[in-house]
Amino acid sequence: MGELTFLGAPHCSLDATALRVVGARAAFLGAGVDTGVMPSRQGTPLGPDACRRASAQFADNPVYEYRLDVGDYWQLVDCGDAASDVADIGRSHAEIRSSVEVILDGGAVPILVGGDHSIPIPGMAALCSRLSGRVGYLQIDAHLDTAHDFAGETRTMASPVARIVEQRNVSPANVAIVGVRGAANSFDEIEAADELGVHVFPMSECNERGVAAVIEDALDAVADGTEAVYVSFDNDGLDASCAPGTTSPEPGGFTAREMLTLAAAIGRRGVAMLDVAELSPPFDHGGITARLDCYWILYILASYADALERGEARPPVFAAW
Repeated sequence: MGELTFLGAPHCSLDATALRVVGARAAFLGAGVDTGVMPSRQGTPLGPDACRRASAQFADNPVYEYRLDVGDYWQLVDCGDAASDVADIGRSHAEIRSSVEVILDGGAVPILVGGDHSIPIPGMAALCSRLSGRVGYLQIDAHLDTAHDFAGETRTMASPVARIVEQRNVSPANVAIVGVRGAANSFDEIEAADELGVHVFPMSECNERGVAAVIEDALDAVADGTEAVYVSFDNDGLDASCAPGTTSPEPGGFTAREMLTLAAAIGRRGVAMLDVAELSPPFDHGGITARLDCYWILYILASYADALERGEARPPVFAAW
């Protein structure tokens, strides 16, 4: 039996030259970090391999709506996992950042799969380090993630938005959080979001106006004057009934069908990088959350490919093809 890879894609060493030699347009990278905010629901370091296993049944099949094989079109490769140190968040994040930078230098779109929702911190740092222009950030999430720190640590899953707006080329005006709801956002985080001036599209607005309308407004915000857009997907953005395998499941979220609407809209605009966070396999009965995560990646990439072929989207900012 061969090495476990996402969609059965060939493994590629984490080397920019190797990525260019094989013509990779997209590269899967595991980022199994857990910053310890939810000790009662551990398991996110197992997320990358759970996603790989779930993807096996979709290998070599087209996404029906687009009649397109994602792995083939994107010349997808799997670069394995970034090194992780459970005792050192800074070291783990540094490994993720340097690994993403290699993929960007190789001309491929990084697909970063966690791991907890601290992964956008090094992910965005890598993307911003390679660009001089402004960078937009879209987050699908039940939570604001605007905490300055958690128990004194500033780099946990509670703080990705707070850290991202500190990047020199990220303006709060180009940051949007979609799907916020429930009773797990503190007064401090709500106040911080207001003070920062990031765009917040609560789930109540999605219900009232419709998911399709809201995501277009969010995409307009993150794309306005930016050179590239990073898209981050926290599994608790989905309703707990269809995505139980996550660190902090919340009721009242997006359905699986609405998730596909979001993914298709995002793909039509194009992405420089995307991530999936908070997949916790020990709580994922039947592996359904991991399957949804595969669909999220598949539908963004298929929609993006379709838009590229129609001449309706710009190529990835680092495209070597």
